Amino acid sequence: MTGLKIKGRLKKLFVTAMATMMLLQTMTGTAFAATADGTDYVTVNSNERNPIPKAYVVADEINNLGTFAKNSKNYFKNPQDIDIDRNNNLYIADTGNNRIVVLDTNYDVIVVITEADGLPFEAPEGVFVDDSGDIYVADTGNRRIVHLANDGTYIETFVNPTDELVANDAFNPSKLVVSETGLIYVVRGENIMAIDGNNGFRGLFGQTDIGYNLVEVLIRMFASDEQKKFVTRRTASAYVNVDLGDDGLIYATSVERTEGEIKVLNSIGNNIYRKYTNVGDSFVNPITSFINNKLLKAVVAGTSFKFGEYFDDEGNYIEPNFVDITVDSNGIVTVAEQDGGKIYQYDQNGNMLCAFGGLGESKGTFSRPSSIAVNSNGIIYVVDRLSNNIQIFEPTDFIKTVHAATTAYENGSYDEAFDLWNEVLSMDENYTLAHAGIANAYFKMGEYELAMESAMNANDRDIYTKAFDEYKYEVMQKHFFLIIVIVIVVIVLVYLFLKYSFRAAKKATWNYISDKTKKMSIGQGILFAYNVLFHPVDCMEAIRYNKKRINMAIPFIIFITAYVVRIAYIYIVHYPLASIDLTDANVIFEGVKLFIVPVTWIPASFMVTSISDGETKMKDIFFATSLSLVPYIVINVPLMFISNILSKSQASWYGVFSAACFIWMFIILFLSLWILNGYSFGKTIKSVIIIAFVMLLIWVVVLLCYVLVGRLFQFIGGVYDEFMMSIL
Repeated sequence: MTGLKIKGRLKKLFVTAMATMMLLQTMTGTAFAATADGTDYVTVNSNERNPIPKAYVVADEINNLGTFAKNSKNYFKNPQDIDIDRNNNLYIADTGNNRIVVLDTNYDVIVVITEADGLPFEAPEGVFVDDSGDIYVADTGNRRIVHLANDGTYIETFVNPTDELVANDAFNPSKLVVSETGLIYVVRGENIMAIDGNNGFRGLFGQTDIGYNLVEVLIRMFASDEQKKFVTRRTASAYVNVDLGDDGLIYATSVERTEGEIKVLNSIGNNIYRKYTNVGDSFVNPITSFINNKLLKAVVAGTSFKFGEYFDDEGNYIEPNFVDITVDSNGIVTVAEQDGGKIYQYDQNGNMLCAFGGLGESKGTFSRPSSIAVNSNGIIYVVDRLSNNIQIFEPTDFIKTVHAATTAYENGSYDEAFDLWNEVLSMDENYTLAHAGIANAYFKMGEYELAMESAMNANDRDIYTKAFDEYKYEVMQKHFFLIIVIVIVVIVLVYLFLKYSFRAAKKATWNYISDKTKKMSIGQGILFAYNVLFHPVDCMEAIRYNKKRINMAIPFIIFITAYVVRIAYIYIVHYPLASIDLTDANVIFEGVKLFIVPVTWIPASFMVTSISDGETKMKDIFFATSLSLVPYIVINVPLMFISNILSKSQASWYGVFSAACFIWMFIILFLSLWILNGYSFGKTIKSVIIIAFVMLLIWVVVLLCYVLVGRLFQFIGGVYDEFMMSIL
C-alpha cells in the first residue's frame, strides 16, 4: 500500500472519529443551542449562551424613501453600506439603485446622489462621511473613489495609484474610511491601502503575519523552478470592512481565524485589540489545514475565546463572517455577522457585552445584514440587503448602564465603575462581565482578596491572577521570616522522605527478585511500583523473569489511587491553574480521560505482541501498564498543593511538571513493551506505531457502538411511546 493511500485512510478514519464525537454531542444536548425564549445573551467559553436582559429594542424601520419619489426607485435595492455624520444624518450606499441616499434624523430624504463628474455611479458599495460633512463614495463598478461636498457637489476623484507596487493590481474599492489627516484607507484583500490627498500611494496597512512554514522553506530550498510554479502562495486573511474611531484608530473585520476576526489597528498597522493566540501558535490551524474538515473544526472551535460564535442556533458549525463594524465615541465595538444574522457588541477590551438578532423576517431579525452604524445617542442602524430595509435599535437602560460602567473604568473612575457594575448586577445578578468589572475595580482600589472573590464569580482567571500576585506579595512582606522557616522545614522533610522512601523501594524490589519462594505482597508491590520511577529497567526485568509471582491486586490499587488523585486534583488545584471548572467536572468523564490511553494500550499491545513474537500475556501487560500511572500519582499529589501558591503567571513553569508526568508515563510504557517482549529498539518503535493505530481503531469502534446503542434505545423509546399513546 502506498504512503498516499495510507495517509488517505488515516484521514478518513480520523474524520470518522470526529464525526462520531459530534454526533455524541448532539445526542446529549448542546451548549450552543439558542436561548429558550429568544432573548439577548452573552457567550461563555465561545459557545455557551447565558441569557441577559434585553439590550436593544426595535424602535423603527426604514423601508422606503417616503414621499421623495413615486416610482420604482422609491425602495432600496441591495443596500451595502451606511454611515452617520456628526448631526446623526444617515448616508446609505443603495448599491442596486446605483446611488447614495442621505436621510435626516426624521428619516426624510435630504438628497439622493446618482453621479459624480458627469459619470453615473455603478454599484457603489461603500460610503464614508468625514467630520466636515464631506462624502467619500467607493464607486466600485467604475473603479474609483469619489469625493463630494455635503450637498453632493463633485470635488475630486481617486483611482488606483501609479506606484509600481499596486499599479498592475485591480482597483475595486468597496469599503473605506478617511482619517483626519486626509488619508483614505481602502479595503484591499489581505491588507488596507492608504492613499493621500494627491492620489499618491502611502503604503499597504495592517496585513496579518502568516507566520513561518517549514514546508515552504524546504520547497524554496530544494524544488526546481518548474515545480515552484505549481506551488500556491500562501496569503494573509482578507479584510472585510473598516470603520474609524474617534481615537483615530482603524477598526476592522476580517476572516482571520488565528489572531481574531475583529481588529483595532494602530498607526503602524498592528492589531492592539484582543487576540486569540500569538501568530504561529495556534492548535487549530495545523490540524484543519491537514484534515480540512468542518467537523473537526467544530470540535476544537470552542476551546478558547472567540469573537461571535462558531455554532448557529441549530448547533451547526459556522465560521463568523463579520460584514461590518462600527464603534461609538466611547470605544464600544458593534459588529454585524452575516451568516447567522447576529449583532455582537464588545467593550474596549474585547469582552462581549451582548448579542441579539438572528435570521428571520420579523422585526429584530435579518435576512442578510450587510452594514451597521451607531449614532451619537447610541442608536444602532442595521442595513439588510435582502429585505432592502434598515432596522433601528434603541439601547435599553440595562445596556446603557453597562456602557457607562465600562467607560468609567476605562477613564480611571474606579469608584464610579464599581457603583455602576453593582447597578448592573441589580438588573441581572448573573451578568458575568459585571462581576469582572467589580473585580477590576476592587483590584484598582487595592482590595485584593475581594478582587479574587469577584474574579472567581466572573470566572476570570486573568483578573484573579493579578489580584493574587499582589496579595501574595503583601503576605510575603508581612510574614517573610515565618515563610522562610516554613520553606526550610518543608525542604528538610521532603529530603528525608525521598531518602528513606527510595531506600525502602529499592530494598522491596531486591527482596522480590531474590526471594523466589514468595509471591509479591501488597506492601512490597506498592514499593515496587514506586521504585519503577527511578529504576524502570530493573523493575521491568524483574517482572519479565518473575511473572508468576506478581500480585494482580497492585494494578487495581494503582488505578483506583490514580482516579482518586484526579478527582482530588480537580477540587484542590488553585483556581487560575485549573483546567476545568468545578461546575463542569464529571467524575465519569474524568475517569475516561485519565484511563483511555492505558486501558486501550492493554488490548492493543496484547494483539500486536501476540502476532509479532512477543513474550507477554494479558496479565503481564496489565501489571506493567498500571505502573505507567505511578508518575501521574507521584507528581500530581504534591503539585495540587503547591499550585495554591502559584498563579496563571507561573502556568508555563507549572506546565513543565504536567508535561514531564506524561512523558514519564510514555517512557514506562515504551520500556515495558521493549523489555518484557525481548524486542530490539527498532522493533519496539515499530510496535508502538502499530499499537497507536490499533488504539485509534478501538476508540472509533467503541464510539460507533456507543452511538448505535444510543440510537437503538431512542428507537425503542419512540416505539414504546407510540404504543402507549395508541392504547390510551
